[in-house]
Amino acid sequence: MTPRTGTNFQRLLSSRRLCRSEVELPSSGRLCHYPRRHIVTLSKTVPFTVRSVLHGRSGKRYDIQEIISQQRDPSLCVYRASADAENFVLKTMIPGEFEYQQALQSSVASCPNLRTPIDTIPAFDLFVYRFLAGHLLHISQKPLSEATRKSILKSALSGLVALHEKGIIHTDIKPNNILIDYKDGPRDEITIHSVQVSDLEDTVILPPGKNLKGCLCGNQFWRSPESWARARQNTPSDVFSFGVMTIYVMLNDMIFRISDDELNSKDAWRHILRRHISFFGDETGFKGLLQHIGEDNTFFQRLIDLAADFDADRPRTPFALWQYVDSELRDLITKMTNLDPARRITAREALMHPWFHQAGSY
Repeated sequence: MTPRTGTNFQRLLSSRRLCRSEVELPSSGRLCHYPRRHIVTLSKTVPFTVRSVLHGRSGKRYDIQEIISQQRDPSLCVYRASADAENFVLKTMIPGEFEYQQALQSSVASCPNLRTPIDTIPAFDLFVYRFLAGHLLHISQKPLSEATRKSILKSALSGLVALHEKGIIHTDIKPNNILIDYKDGPRDEITIHSVQVSDLEDTVILPPGKNLKGCLCGNQFWRSPESWARARQNTPSDVFSFGVMTIYVMLNDMIFRISDDELNSKDAWRHILRRHISFFGDETGFKGLLQHIGEDNTFFQRLIDLAADFDADRPRTPFALWQYVDSELRDLITKMTNLDPARRITAREALMHPWFHQAGSY
């Protein structure tokens, strides 16, 4: 796999003097209609405080209103800022990744279902995004119609298709990475304006024939079996996660959610992968997964042992046999969540599935 960024670290360090900028901070003291401000020069390693003002490449002034997310590295914060009576999100890129991410996200900026920056603040490696009011993990709990849920999923899947057709794997598909711009209405109604796949900072460009390997990608409740095994991962891994997310959105069932005690145990993988096999482990797919990860992988024998744990008293409960679920939805999910990555349908094929034919888009 090619490096995530072509920026040479030493060249980056030598150019640090060019990566500084004037930032306006609110002056303490007396209040006035036009607050007096003083100019300071800050390092990229210092997080900004509320009411700091940053200047985007576009010339727009962003007034920081809130620190949304404080990362382990204090310089990698996420901020909510205002400009011209609108809200925006300012997100710091990992050092050395600014140019890589700018090129990657620019290549898919024409897709309305992907959240890409509308401005940048290069001096501080910041991307500026439009502020969207909610995410699918939360919105899914509202009393939405089946048609609305289906349209949200179709819109998000369109964004994933745009990534995959550029050879880009997302690596972290989950409901809280599907952002939704909406407004509440009367009687619990909501009006949805747009749906976008976010967190493209976690994406990776994979050249043809190359895969991610050795990475534990994504969240444990949505992660593919090959990711659990740290085996070869590619676009089918995103498709698996999207299928699991679809079950959550349509059935309100987080199927890999285990107890807190199980989740905090050293073998949390055992409890979750047992569910993988129970719901999606047909014989052909299971054998394909074993072949995919290889005998030298620790999870090869672990998976065999888990499969042997099912018997007449503790049978599998294949999703394909959940009769209370619409047959077309069952067919779609079964094809997206085959344990064998090679046998999963693509994101494009999923988008063309009959289950989506009557769905609108945002």
